[in-house]
Amino acid sequence: MTTALRPPTTPVALPPAGPAWYGAVMGTGILATLTQTLAPGSWVAPVLLVIGCTLLLGLTGAFLVRSVRSPGTLTASVRPGPLPLWGMVAMGLLSVGAATATVLPGWMPNLAATGMLVDGGLWILGTLLGLATAIGFTTVLVRGQGGAPSTVWGLAVVPPMVSATVGAGLVPHLPPTLQVAMLLTCLTCFALSLTLGGVIFAIAYHHHWRVAGLPIAASTTAWIPLGVVGQSTAAAQAMAVAAAALPPAPVAGVLQSVANDYGVLMLSLGVPLAGWAVVMTIRGFRHRMPFVPGWWSLTFPIGTLALGSHLLGVGTGMTVFLVAGVACWLTLCGTWTLCAAASIRAVLGRTQTTSRSTS
Repeated sequence: MTTALRPPTTPVALPPAGPAWYGAVMGTGILATLTQTLAPGSWVAPVLLVIGCTLLLGLTGAFLVRSVRSPGTLTASVRPGPLPLWGMVAMGLLSVGAATATVLPGWMPNLAATGMLVDGGLWILGTLLGLATAIGFTTVLVRGQGGAPSTVWGLAVVPPMVSATVGAGLVPHLPPTLQVAMLLTCLTCFALSLTLGGVIFAIAYHHHWRVAGLPIAASTTAWIPLGVVGQSTAAAQAMAVAAAALPPAPVAGVLQSVANDYGVLMLSLGVPLAGWAVVMTIRGFRHRMPFVPGWWSLTFPIGTLALGSHLLGVGTGMTVFLVAGVACWLTLCGTWTLCAAASIRAVLGRTQTTSRSTS
């Protein structure tokens, strides 16, 4: 870890506040949710929630200021190349919303209703943005304007899967007349993300395995496809649980069985993909890959694996998945700490360099 945090051989200019940095929001939000779930009563979860909210508000505010001062900023961010990064903005909104609804009741029980309102509001914003990003980038790819295949493409199509998971958790808190509609919306998001993600990641893997290897600087992006593996497992379980409270009961039982089988299959397929991601990450650190915001790819996908494994363990009653969930959570604690330290160091280094150049 110390070696990886030394200044790289070839420095890379950090991007300004904007979509590229929202991986930090995503990773912090899901770590807060998992910490509250797996270690309830800990002071760490509320602190992480505050950090996540601060990052979300800070990055959003800073980007808005940049966009006002430089009118071309927003237009440049939605061009084909950087467009997938807006998927992280959508997932950041969804992640912080879910964390708020999970952590706030345990921290301040009297604000439980407020937490659900925040979650619902951010779910609407995140889902609309995520669908726009997924459909918009798919259109870019159909037109052949996406450039060389990359795992980063997947950032554009994962958000609807996160919407499916978070939305399913909102179902019990909605009026009865809206519960079925919400569940159907979640199922639609699930199907859309799984279909587009399956195609896009298959193309990306083929490119990196058979055509051109993953660049050293992008080594950590090997984890991005694992986001669909873990998140879809979690979404399937969340939707099955939400359906269990709705009639007819026999259908709910079938859905739980399907969700269990699906989760076992997906996590099994994820094992070799995680192995490749580990190899790529070790390779990157051995070659002293420069710090970029993409390092935060080491957080959210691992968090989804933790969440998916935990929920599958609850759904099946199998201890092995519960243990896997805890193991992934502990791994996430380590990668989040690494990315946070590297980010602070990089930002402070850039600030000091800027101060010296202007003095």
